[in-house]
Amino acid sequence: MKLYVGIDLGTTNTVAAVLEFLKDEELLPRVVDIGQFTEDYEYIYEKLLPSCLYIDKSGNKYLGKIAKAMKIREPDRVIYNSKNYIGIPEYFWEIDEQKFSPEDVAALILKEVKMNLERKMGKEITSAVITVPASFNHDQIQATKNAAKMAGFDDRETYFISEPTAALLDFINTERKLPQSKRRLDFSRLRKMLVFDLGGGTCDVSVLNVQINDKDFIMEEIAISSHTLVGGVNFDLMGSIYLLEKYAKEMSETFENLFEDENEKRRVYNRMVYEMEKARIFFSTKKEEEAIYESILEDFINGKPYRFKISKKEYEECIKPLITKDGNLRDNVIDPILDTLNKANLTVYDIDDVFLAGGMGTYQPIQQAIEKLFMKKSLISLHPIYSVARGAAIYHYLNEKLGKSNDNLKIDPVVASNIYIDIKNGLPFLIVSQGTRAPFEKVYDGILKVSNATGMRLDIFSGKSLWDPKMKRLKSVQLSFLNVIKPGTPISLKVNFDRNRILTLSAWVSGCMEQKLQVVIGEGSEGHGY
Repeated sequence: MKLYVGIDLGTTNTVAAVLEFLKDEELLPRVVDIGQFTEDYEYIYEKLLPSCLYIDKSGNKYLGKIAKAMKIREPDRVIYNSKNYIGIPEYFWEIDEQKFSPEDVAALILKEVKMNLERKMGKEITSAVITVPASFNHDQIQATKNAAKMAGFDDRETYFISEPTAALLDFINTERKLPQSKRRLDFSRLRKMLVFDLGGGTCDVSVLNVQINDKDFIMEEIAISSHTLVGGVNFDLMGSIYLLEKYAKEMSETFENLFEDENEKRRVYNRMVYEMEKARIFFSTKKEEEAIYESILEDFINGKPYRFKISKKEYEECIKPLITKDGNLRDNVIDPILDTLNKANLTVYDIDDVFLAGGMGTYQPIQQAIEKLFMKKSLISLHPIYSVARGAAIYHYLNEKLGKSNDNLKIDPVVASNIYIDIKNGLPFLIVSQGTRAPFEKVYDGILKVSNATGMRLDIFSGKSLWDPKMKRLKSVQLSFLNVIKPGTPISLKVNFDRNRILTLSAWVSGCMEQKLQVVIGEGSEGHGY
C-alpha cells in the first residue's frame, strides 16, 4: 500500500506525518518521532526536530536538539533559520573551510526525516508533500524542490502545498470526523476563510474559498500575504532586548557598553533568546498576569551570573509592538492580514471565519488582537504545532485522488505576486497577475522583438506593481539563436504555473520552434536556445 507523507520543513522546527486509514476510509494523520542527539549526546526520539545544523571540530554533522543547544556554546559552528535564505543565489555559511548553502542544510534535514520515516514504516520512501510558506516565490520553491531531490526524494513525486492550506486541511479533516451536531462549521455552503499561520520564523496569511460536501472538495486560494519574516524568534528577541536593558540599568551601564566585542554580544543574545523561548512556552500555559518565569544564567557577561525574572504582564507589554499595527516596528502580525485582504479587494466584514494555526498563532495576546480586528471569535487548530505536517499528509492522498476520482476535488494555489518580463525601450510587461490560480497557461505573441541577431537576454521580475521599490529580479537568461535572426522579428512567450507552485517560461522565435528556450523560474542562472 502506498504511503502518504507530509513534511513541514519549518524555519525553527521540522515535523513529519504519515497517513493511516481507519474504517470507512477515515483519514488519520500520525506525527512521526525523529531521532536526534541531546546536548549531552543522549539519542532520543521526539516529534519536533529543531531545524539547526551543528558541525563539530571533527567535521561530524548533527541536527536537532544538540545543534539548537550549541547555538549558545559554539555559535560559529551552528547554522539556523536557514529557510529564511533559501532561494538566494550564492548565499552560504562557511565552517572549517566547508561551505553550506541553504539548500544543503534543507537537504540534510529532509534526508534525516526520510531516514526516520523509512525506519518507522519499514520501506523506502521517495514521494512526499513538503510544505512551504504561501508567500514563497518561485525560486524559493524551486530551491526547496532541489533540496528534496538531494535528500533522495523523487522530484517527479515531490509535491508542494502552502502551510496555511495544509493546516486548514487538517482542521477540515478533524471536523468531518465529528457528528454533524458537534461540528463548528457547516462546510456544505461556500465559506470565505482567512488562515493566519504564525510559526517560528514566518507569518503567513491566506484567504480561501472553501466548500465541502459529499461530492465537492474545493479549497481555492484567493490571495496570499507577502513574505513576512515575523515569528516566534522575533518575540523571543523582543523579550531578550527588554531583559538586557533591565540588566544594563542594574549594572549602571549603558546598553552599548555591556559587551566587549561582537562575539560576546552574539553569545549573550543567543543565550537570552534561548531562555525567552522557554519563557514564552511557559507563559502560553498560564492565564494569570502575575505568572513569573525566572532562571539563573551562569557566566553571563564578564564571567558573572545573572539571576533574572520576568512576569507574563511584562513580557506581553514588551511584545506589544509585534501585535499592534501602530507599534514602533516595521513588521508586525497585523499588516500581513490587511495586505492580504487588500490584494483580494476584501474587508474584515467579508470574511466568514478566521482560523489560527502555528505554534505562535494560538498564543492568547495574538488571538485577542486578531479577534479584535475581525470582531469575531476565531477557530483554533487542535494540533497547532503539528497541523501543517498532518495536513500535508492528507494532501498527499488527495493529490493522488485528484487524478483518479470523478469528484469535484480542487485544491488550487495562486501566484504570490505579479510577474513581469523586461521590455527593451519600454516598461516591464505583466505576464502573470498576483492571485492567478493554478493551473495556468498562456501564450504571448509579439510582446518582445529580437534586438540582436545572435541572441537576447530575458529578464523576469516579481513585485506588487511596476513601481514596487522591492521589485525582485527572479531570472536573467540568455536566448541564443542557432541561426542569425533579423532584428525586429517577434518573440513568442509561453507561461505555465502548475499546482506544484512552479512557474515555467518558454520563449522562441515566432514561427520557429527550433529556436526555443525553456526556463524553470528559480532553477540555475543561465539558459540557452536549443
